[in-house]
Order: sequence, then structure tokens, then C-alpha cells
Amino acid sequence: MMNTNNYITATSRTDGDDEHYKAVADRMASCARLIHYTDGLVTEAAELKDAIKKHTAYGTELDVPNLKEELGDVFWYAARIMDMFDWSMGDVMQLNIDKLKARYPEKFTQELAENRDLEKEREILEQ
Repeated sequence: MMNTNNYITATSRTDGDDEHYKAVADRMASCARLIHYTDGLVTEAAELKDAIKKHTAYGTELDVPNLKEELGDVFWYAARIMDMFDWSMGDVMQLNIDKLKARYPEKFTQELAENRDLEKEREILEQ
């Protein structure tokens, strides 16, 4: 039977060695800004979700100004990522709409959501 100490020991079997983590650290150093921006994007999106959770789960008043603030923070981090890759917001938005048109030619349906043509979507994304 598994106990907590056995579990901790067993996890070491699937962990990387020092050489693996040196390579990870080297790759992380080469994209420190991207890591910072994506960490921030995830954090701000979680703060947006938390504000909604407080309203739905705890019955607090929906703090709409806070939602707007958090969404602005999401946009800031997204803009920094776009700037890193020299993408315009318009190009990213158009790419998203093109992908969604391929996925849902007329309108969202559950069937289309469950049976996506990933090759076609990838082709659009790589244009």
C-alpha cells in the first residue's frame, strides 16, 4: 500500500537528473521575458476568474471595475508577448477569427467542438 513517504520516494524515478535541469535552466534563461509575461498572463487570468468565483460561489457583489482592471492586466501581458514576436494585435485577432471560422463555419455546435480538424486549424495558424 502506498503511503506518503513511499509516494515521495517513488516520484524520484520519473524526475530528471542534474544534467536535465541544467538544460532546462539554459532554455529558461534564453526566454526569461517570455516566461515572465506568460506567468503574468496566467496570474492575471486567475485573478479575473477569482473575482467571478467570489461572486458565484460566495455570493459577493460582482466587482465589475475589478474585472475590467484584471482584463487590462491580461491585455498588458499579451501585448508584451506580441511585441516580442513583432505581431500586431490586429494580425493575432484576425488569425483567431480565421481559425474559428474553420472550426465553426456557421456557428458553434457541440459536434464541431468535439470533432475539430486540427490539421486545417494548424495550416491556418502557420500561414
